[in-house]
Amino acid sequence: MRFRANLINPVGLGKIALTLEKFGSTCILSVGMDSVRIIKYSDNDGSMQAWTYSSLFSNYRVESTNNNEINMTVVTDDLLRATRAAQQSTDIRIQLRKKRDQPILDWSMVSENRVGSTCIIGQEISVTIIPPERMRHIKEPAIAATPDAYILLPSLHNLKNVAGRLKSMGKYLTLSANMAGVFKLSVETELVQCETIYRHLENPQLAGHELPEDIESFASVKISTDNFVNFLNSYHLEPQNVICSLTDELQVAFYLYVNIDAYRSRTGDEPPPPRVTTHSNQPRTIMTCHIPVYYD
Repeated sequence: MRFRANLINPVGLGKIALTLEKFGSTCILSVGMDSVRIIKYSDNDGSMQAWTYSSLFSNYRVESTNNNEINMTVVTDDLLRATRAAQQSTDIRIQLRKKRDQPILDWSMVSENRVGSTCIIGQEISVTIIPPERMRHIKEPAIAATPDAYILLPSLHNLKNVAGRLKSMGKYLTLSANMAGVFKLSVETELVQCETIYRHLENPQLAGHELPEDIESFASVKISTDNFVNFLNSYHLEPQNVICSLTDELQVAFYLYVNIDAYRSRTGDEPPPPRVTTHSNQPRTIMTCHIPVYYD
């Protein structure tokens, strides 16, 4: 089992790590011949999931008996610390190896000191290799082929401020949207009822989807307020667009389109095409977040 690569976008990886650190203590780094995925996954049905596809490495080599794919669990805070050091360095090389029979990701970076001389610094991150039979059960949730509503969200930072206030009012939050550009957040308990409405938002055109006859009708889901506030920490990624896809009382998914390439020089590498399209030029990274839905 071998993996080595050059990290060409430490700032971008740092932003992804900073976001996932708000979602949970560990993440999965999945490297294969055709893709690199960074995944937040939990067996807990009440936990949110995030699946990120991105081109962060170059000159990478991966070899394994599992179709040349390696999946490893990483402590997100360890990954975040390593990327912070890497942002002050050049020629960042990462290699999977063993130390005292334990797998680690060995980071080797060239750093320049105050007088202009260079030195090589290292970081080691302990990882846990996920067996192929276990990884086969870790799958991204299926998305409804025809969601009832899909809408471009306003600023995540703005939403985070609003959701933070709603969090103090109730444990659960209802998200609602229609195909007429309206998005609502509401909390209702025995003691309080509060609703925030955003109007004149854009409903993106999705290939193969026709507008419903009644564009004013709402699709709604009930979710954990904590989960929604945690998701909104993804404003750290500075997404160009965020699409909320709702299937009434059944499912919600968020698609974050991020121009990670803005933090590095461009290469010819291309990530897998995203499942949701917008009118703007396609960014090179997409994160899909899934938040569990609760039923009354």
